[in-house]
Amino acid sequence: MAQPREWLQSHAARTRSGRQNNQEGGLLMATETPDAGGLTRWTTESDPEGPDSSRITPVLLTGEEPIRITPDWLWSPRAMKGAFGDLDFGKGRTTGKARRKVEDLVRGLRLSADPDTVADESVVYELRLASGGYRYVQGAYAGFNLGRASEHVLISGEPGMVLADRPETVSIVLGVCNGSNRATISTNPEGRRTGFQFGSRGAAESTPEFITSAGFVRPLSFYEENLARLSAVFAGNVMVHSPESVRYSVVVDVPWRGYWLYMYPELQQGQASARAYDRWREEVTRRSRLLTDHITNLLREVLGERSGETEIIYRDELAPLDGILADMGPGRVPDLQVLVDTMRNSGDELWNLILDPGVRSLVKARDSFLDPEIHSVQELCRASYAVAVLRRMLAGTVMSVNDYVEIPIEQSVQPWTKVLVEHGKLAFRGTSFAVYPFSHFVPQEEGAILYHRDPGRIVTVNDRSGISGFDHGEWVDPVDLLPRSYLW
Repeated sequence: MAQPREWLQSHAARTRSGRQNNQEGGLLMATETPDAGGLTRWTTESDPEGPDSSRITPVLLTGEEPIRITPDWLWSPRAMKGAFGDLDFGKGRTTGKARRKVEDLVRGLRLSADPDTVADESVVYELRLASGGYRYVQGAYAGFNLGRASEHVLISGEPGMVLADRPETVSIVLGVCNGSNRATISTNPEGRRTGFQFGSRGAAESTPEFITSAGFVRPLSFYEENLARLSAVFAGNVMVHSPESVRYSVVVDVPWRGYWLYMYPELQQGQASARAYDRWREEVTRRSRLLTDHITNLLREVLGERSGETEIIYRDELAPLDGILADMGPGRVPDLQVLVDTMRNSGDELWNLILDPGVRSLVKARDSFLDPEIHSVQELCRASYAVAVLRRMLAGTVMSVNDYVEIPIEQSVQPWTKVLVEHGKLAFRGTSFAVYPFSHFVPQEEGAILYHRDPGRIVTVNDRSGISGFDHGEWVDPVDLLPRSYLW
C-alpha cells in the first residue's frame, strides 16, 4: 500500500493551475479546483467502481462563493440571507443566533478577550430534504477558531445564560458510540452477516434473523476514531484556552450495559443463542474500555500540563442492571418493567424521578409530553444519556460535547431540568448546554450519518484536482488523516 505523503503544507502551493468552471444554481461545486488555500474537509462514499470498497474526496472550502460539500451540507464564507437557488435563508436569524452563541461561549469561559477573534464569519449549513421534495435549512454551524483549530459548531441551549456568572468549575460530558456498520459483526446459522445492532438504532430496514455470534472487528473503526478525536480535541482545546482558575471535570460517557441491552429484543424473541449473548457482552465490555482509554489518552495529549489538574470520571448509569443482564439468556429474559423498576428502586433519587410516571408526564420535549411509561430498552438507554448530564448539573455547570447523530441530548435535558426545578424535586447547582462540532468527514450519501456509512480503514483517494497532496487513486487509512484534521 502506498504511504500517504506529507500534505500539511500551504494549500496554495498544492493547488494545481486551471479551473473547471462547474456551476450549479450559483454553487461552486466540490469538484472544482480552487485558486487559494482554505479549510480541507472530506466526503466519504462507497466506491461505485468497486464492491465493498470506499473512497474519500477532499473539499477545499475557500473563495467568495458558497460550496456544496454534500447534498446535506453547504459551506458559505459569510452568513446568507434571502433566497439562494432552491433554498430560503430568510433574514439570517439562524446564522446570527449560531454566531451569538459562539461569542457567549467565548465570553463565559473567558477563552479570549475578543470573541470576534474566535467567532468566524463562515458558516456550514445543515440542509434537509422535506417530504415534498424541496430542501430547507435545518440549522447553522458557526465558525469557531481557537488556537490552531478551525471548526464549525452548533450549540444547543444558551451558553450566555448558563455561563453568566463566569463559573469556576465546569463539567464536560463527552459522549461517543461503540462500533459502526463496518465494525459490528453478527452472523446467522448460515454464516452470513445480519442486521443486528443497527435495527436497534432505528435502521430503516432490518430482518429478524437468528444470531449465532456477535462482536466487533479488533481495530477501532474510522467512525469511532473520528468521533473520539473530534470530541476530545474540541473539549481539550477549550479547556487549555480557559483561565487556570477554571477547574474542569470530564465525564467520558461510552455506552456499556446499554449496548448489552441491544440484544434484549432478540433474546426475548428467541432469536439469539446464549453463546452469542455472552460473547456480545464480552465484546461490548472490551470495546467500551478500549474506546474510553483511547478518548482519555487523546484528551490528556491535548491538555498537556493541565492534564494533572483535570478530574476524569468514568461512570455507567446502568450499572445497577449488571446482575440481571449477566444472568439473562434464552428463556431467562425479564420483563422490561423489571429493568425499569430495578433502576427506579436502585437508591438513586435522580433515576427514581426520571422513571416516575407522574413526573415523566410533565416533561414536554419536541412539542409533546413524554409517555409516563418506558416502552423499550432503547428508551431506557436514551434516558441514561440524559441522566449522565443531569447528574453533573447537581454539582454545577455542564457542557456536553457530542456528535449530532440521533436525538440531541440537550433536547431532553432542558425539559427535564425545568420540571425537576419547578417542582423542587432536586437542587441543581448549575445548568447545561451542548456543543456539536461539525465532523471534518461526512458521508456523500444524502441523509446518511457516518455511523451507518463508515468508509472503513482502507479507502481510495478521489482527487483528480490534486488539492490534497495525495495521488489520485492512492490507498490510505483515513485514521492517518485525523491528527492533521483536528488541531489545537
